[in-house]
Amino acid sequence: MVKEDIDAGKALCNEPLPDWVFNGPVAEAGGVHTPQGSWNPTTAQFVPVRSLPVYARQHFPESVLGAQAPSAATAGTTLHEDDAIRLWTLDDQVVIASIKTKMHAIGPDVIEGLLQGLALAQDKYKGLVIWSNDEVFSAGADLQAMLPAFMTGGVKAIEGAEYEMQQAMLKLRYANVPVVSAVRGLALGGGCELAAYTARRVAAMESYIGLVEVGVGLVPGGGGLAYIARRAAENAVGSTGKDLLPFLTAGFTAAAMAKVGTSALESRKLGYLLEGDVIVPHKDELLFVAINEAKAMFDSGYRAPLKRQFPVAGRSGLATIKGSLVNMRDGGFISAYDYFIGCQIAWVVCGGDVDAGSLVDEDYLMTLERQAFGVLLGNPKTQERIMGMMSTGKPVRN
Repeated sequence: MVKEDIDAGKALCNEPLPDWVFNGPVAEAGGVHTPQGSWNPTTAQFVPVRSLPVYARQHFPESVLGAQAPSAATAGTTLHEDDAIRLWTLDDQVVIASIKTKMHAIGPDVIEGLLQGLALAQDKYKGLVIWSNDEVFSAGADLQAMLPAFMTGGVKAIEGAEYEMQQAMLKLRYANVPVVSAVRGLALGGGCELAAYTARRVAAMESYIGLVEVGVGLVPGGGGLAYIARRAAENAVGSTGKDLLPFLTAGFTAAAMAKVGTSALESRKLGYLLEGDVIVPHKDELLFVAINEAKAMFDSGYRAPLKRQFPVAGRSGLATIKGSLVNMRDGGFISAYDYFIGCQIAWVVCGGDVDAGSLVDEDYLMTLERQAFGVLLGNPKTQERIMGMMSTGKPVRN
């Protein structure tokens, strides 16, 4: 192609390409890059990649055409594989779960695969790592997979699938072995919830994490709002005051405005990554670090967190948040339906119609999540937003 441009006078100069491009070993190999190395015209040899210690941390680095580098899709030992997920291992110590669906959307088959991987890990491995070798960790729940069930069975049909997803999140959180999310690129909606419910997150610097369900007229339904309420209670433990609202405001705002962290550092500020989570500057080292985190946690005597109740902001916190939403609605900053969605989010994160400081558990909040999800899903305005997003890829403002 370059020679054709030179001959046609389209190149920046008329200097011909060297003879070794068209004759000799390079021509016979079909290119300058081969599995044995890359062509060095000075020594007239194919030179292999340098063997540096840092490369041992990069299991599947970016490669060039012709190098035939190992592919993550076929590497290691496959423990289970179907159209939705691949469960495999590199070192016979940690199970790796790689979601295979489009944009790594989370549907019933993916949930079943993750639980199968968890069962394998708890049986004879040191941990489970959720990782995919591209720029998407997970773009969220599979709305298209839900539509047939919704059309035939209505909201009740969706509630069952949502319950199964919530229970899967809790099983990952309270597993007997560490579950580590290796996050890279997009982790939105259900993908954000999946990462939040694992024992540890290892995130590449370029990670974009957030709860974005408001964009399609829904609330987070996989435990995201329960996570926000629990984290607010945990952060308030060291406070001398008893008011939970200051600790809840940031999480509520992030979910209600569908904020997405533009980097791993900003995602940490939004609360989707914790201080103990690991941020990896080099994306090709993500899997190496995640595997070693899982093994280190197991070897140091990892125990799942204790299931316990925690306080919520209650009806007084709900009233305060609603007051702010009314001002935004009447000031023209949000639509009437945005106000309605915001109230549903506030209802869940505040624990519903209970006294401030009432003790609840995650199952209770997840029940409120399912109720709010069902109320919104049955609303024509939400259905309009969903269909608009699926057909154009852009949010509908109504």
